[in-house]
Amino acid sequence: MLVLLPRAIAGINLPEGFRSVVFDAERQELDSDTREAEFYVPAYMGSSRIFEVIAEMPKLKYVQLLTAGIDNTVGYIPPGVTLMNARGVHDSSTAELALALTLASLRNLTGFIRAGSQAWSARSGRPSLYAKEAAIIGAGSIGHEIARVFGALGARCTLVSRTGSGDSLRLDESGPMLARADVVVLVVPLTASTRHLADAAFLANLKDGALFVNVARGEVADTEALLAEVSSGRIQAALDVTDPEPLPVDHPLWTEPNCLISPHVGGATDAFIPKARELVEENLARIAGGERPLNVIEGDY
Repeated sequence: MLVLLPRAIAGINLPEGFRSVVFDAERQELDSDTREAEFYVPAYMGSSRIFEVIAEMPKLKYVQLLTAGIDNTVGYIPPGVTLMNARGVHDSSTAELALALTLASLRNLTGFIRAGSQAWSARSGRPSLYAKEAAIIGAGSIGHEIARVFGALGARCTLVSRTGSGDSLRLDESGPMLARADVVVLVVPLTASTRHLADAAFLANLKDGALFVNVARGEVADTEALLAEVSSGRIQAALDVTDPEPLPVDHPLWTEPNCLISPHVGGATDAFIPKARELVEENLARIAGGERPLNVIEGDY
C-alpha cells in the first residue's frame, strides 16, 4: 500500500509491504506514482488544495486527518473512501490553551501587560477558577480533558452535548445551567447544526460577568452578537478561533479590553508530532492486520 505523508511525520514505522512518500499538496503536483496512493494524510494546516488533490487519486481508500475537526473536508471525500480524524491527538494541547485563556482572562493578565510599569497601581482582587461553575459544550475527548484540567483547579464542570449521552447534559436542556455558569467553553465540531450556535439569544442567556471561551471553530459563534455583548462590558470573551479567520487587523474585537484572542493555536504544540505519528502508525498497523482503524467518521458530515 502506498502512503502519502506530510513532511511533519515522515519516517514513521510502516507495516511490511507498505511504503511511504512525502507529499506536499501545497507545492507539488501528483505524478504517476503518487496518484496510486491508497492512504493519504493531508498536512495539519493548509489551504483547500490539500483536499482538492483527493479527486486525483483513483485508488484512494483512506484519508487520515491530523485535525480533530472534519469541516474542511466536506465535499472532498468520495464515496467508498474511509475518513478518520485525529481524536486524541490534540486533547492535552487544546485543554492547556483553554485553561490558559481562562486564567489569563479571569486574572486580568492582559490588563497587567497593557498597564506595563503601572501594573502595581492596577492590582485588585480577581476571580479564581476555584469553585466556579464551568460549562463545556462538546463532550468529546477534548471536552473531557478540559473538564479534567478545570476540575483539578476546583471548578465544577458540566459537559454538554447535542444528544446528552454518557455523562453530558443535553444541549436543548442546558439553558438554565448555562445561565448560571461562570465560564462557558465551546469545543464542538463545526456542522450545519452548530454554526452560530452561540448566537445573540445564546449569549444573552449568559449571566453578567460570564467568560465565554471558544476553542472550537470561529463560525460556531456569531461574531457581531459576540462583539455587542463584549463591547457592552456585560461578558468577557477568550477566543482561539474567530469568524472571519484571520480576524482583520482593524476589527474592533482586537481593541476590546474584555476580549483576549489567540491565533488558532490550540493544537500547535510539540505534543502534536509524537501523538500524530503514533495515531498514523496505529491505524496503518490495524489496516495491515485486517482490523478497523481508529477514529472512523460515519454518517453525514
